[in-house]
Amino acid sequence: MKNLRLLTVMLATIVASITMAQEKIDPWPWDFPQDVKVNVELGQAVLSCDGMYLSAIEKNEDLTKKVLIWYNTEVDKVGDGKISLAKFGETHEVPNALVVPLKKGQKAKKGDILLTWWQGGSGMERAIVIDDKTPTEPTAIFLDLSWPDDPNDPKIEEKSKGRQLIPNSFNVMKDGEWVSGAQVAYRQDGEWKSGILMHATDDKVLLSIWSSKLTAVDKSVCKLIPFNEKIKKGEKVWCEWLDYYRPGYIVEKVDQKTGHIWVKKEGSERIECMSIAQVTKVLD
Repeated sequence: MKNLRLLTVMLATIVASITMAQEKIDPWPWDFPQDVKVNVELGQAVLSCDGMYLSAIEKNEDLTKKVLIWYNTEVDKVGDGKISLAKFGETHEVPNALVVPLKKGQKAKKGDILLTWWQGGSGMERAIVIDDKTPTEPTAIFLDLSWPDDPNDPKIEEKSKGRQLIPNSFNVMKDGEWVSGAQVAYRQDGEWKSGILMHATDDKVLLSIWSSKLTAVDKSVCKLIPFNEKIKKGEKVWCEWLDYYRPGYIVEKVDQKTGHIWVKKEGSERIECMSIAQVTKVLD
């Protein structure tokens, strides 16, 4: 009887193992070419979510629900549709689509919007240049970090000093271009949702959305949100709320130099601080 029970347990374990093997998660669940062309060279700084992506595959986690934060790393080897990245003595190989190159020799001027990482912290950031005395090492304010909602908060003065970036650590972005780091609104189920562009083809875009998840959508349902939109005090605008853009906000204050706008929802007295990537009139 004991042997029969042991045999039953062994058979159940084998069946469970076979079932798990058959139910392995899709390593590329997004409708976007994972071998999209990227121009990189050895030692180049890039942004990638390589560690979290490979960890999710190892743990058999659903990648469409996985937090995938993009960090800075370096190119170790370029393969056919895949790139090997090196950091902290480890190397990870990931599809091209999970790598965003940061071009060498970029120069920035005051007011430029950059794609970089949080230097002094970690993770992908957009930034606005406030000092261009050294164009290859500009001083910039990070746009994707939280700011005080009170426009008179003394902490704003400290945040407004910005941080000097190291060379070869950023891309200069321009409005109207489908480049990595661009802010995107896309139409889904009658709503405007928000995302950060990671890669684009002629008809598809790969976006980093709310909670740092990835999604792929048709380019035809997307609009680029301008970084240098002319927005004035008293105007009605759309603002980012979680992963949506919502209408019905009134502009209270605009600080174009630091890339921040303070707004109130119609009917509310609560002031909220948004970056220029979170406020727009183009969805009207």
